[in-house]
Amino acid sequence: MQGSLRRIAPGAGKRKLNLLIAGQIALTLPLLATAGAAIGDFLGLMKVSLGYDPQNVMQAGIMMHWNNPEDWRSVQPREGRIAYIEQIRQKIAAVPGITSVAVATESTPPYSGIASAVEIARGARNAEQEARVHFVSPEFFATLHIHLLQGRIWTPDENMRGDFVAIVNESLARQYWAHQDPIAQQLRLPTLKASGPVMIGSTASDGWRQVLGVIADVRNDGVGNPAVPEVYVPYTTYMYPFAQFEIRTEGESLAYLHAVRAAVQSVAPDQQISNGAYDLEEALRSDAQWSSQRLFSVLFGFFSTLALMLSLAGLFSVVSYSVVQKTAEFGIRMALGASRSHILWVAASVAARSVLVGIAAGLAIDLLIQRLLARWMNNADFSSNSLTLVTLLLVACSVVACLFPARRAASIHPVEALRYE
Repeated sequence: MQGSLRRIAPGAGKRKLNLLIAGQIALTLPLLATAGAAIGDFLGLMKVSLGYDPQNVMQAGIMMHWNNPEDWRSVQPREGRIAYIEQIRQKIAAVPGITSVAVATESTPPYSGIASAVEIARGARNAEQEARVHFVSPEFFATLHIHLLQGRIWTPDENMRGDFVAIVNESLARQYWAHQDPIAQQLRLPTLKASGPVMIGSTASDGWRQVLGVIADVRNDGVGNPAVPEVYVPYTTYMYPFAQFEIRTEGESLAYLHAVRAAVQSVAPDQQISNGAYDLEEALRSDAQWSSQRLFSVLFGFFSTLALMLSLAGLFSVVSYSVVQKTAEFGIRMALGASRSHILWVAASVAARSVLVGIAAGLAIDLLIQRLLARWMNNADFSSNSLTLVTLLLVACSVVACLFPARRAASIHPVEALRYE
């Protein structure tokens, strides 16, 4: 017993190991909290309501041959350009497996529309009044499954004329007509004027327009940002020397690209689809905020998992080492009548102090770096949602890491423990 007692007192080596474990826990906790916040934000970003359905939708564009006088002569007039675009749209819509096709110039979310000043009839003039303008055909809303909340969509005849009609989103209606019915209100886009051989505008493109309908907000300023005010007008209002088509298909959209090319060339054999044809779901995944959040969640998740495994391995090693060093002590305690639960607690308490010290230090570190990490994650309260859960997870994992060697200590027979060297 005297020889065993000399091995009971802890030495400097054990204190260093305990400090090492506390340090591992202190660094692991903020890393886990950041990983939890990053993964939570990314999952929330995946569940955010976009206001439209990008699944099985492809965008394909055409560039008119405005440098070729012979080809350009037929589409230079506004009526000829409208007829040309509409003929291509109908040919694409006739392809088996394609359910709907719309013209949508510069109007594909998650970043869409052209910023323009807007004037509201009978409203206060404000130089900062601005909205995103979209040039679309009446099929655009059904193709992207955008909900019409009030009013109606313009008719084909109104689409041909291009003037006097508009549709707005919830954000614009709420901003300018919060306590009024937005239907039949008047607005004007003063910068919407084009003339010349390349850009062609309708007769009254910059005149007053009546609001026909209100649609649900669409994420038009990035996936993670709220919708901004926007106005939809017929694409015939302001015509570019190119056109873009939104094409909804029954299956994977890019699988129909060859058939779409054939449909376009059936109208004009030398008309090519631009190389920018892409799937709208792929456009979402390439969104800057989407990509950065995904990168943060993967990196922090990997490194925090690695840190957690290293901490647990260290805990297991320290407790196992302590059990070996105190085997004789446990034999003495059991010989004097100590219960197995008491031995279990004594064995585990060696690392419990290190864990508690490490968690306290980790909480302090997390508070110090919270603002910096919140700026990276674009979320001022990034750790508040995950810190409690991460602390409980770390405690639970530490208990498990301590439990196995402690149970082994409690299962040693007193005679074997007293004889242990």
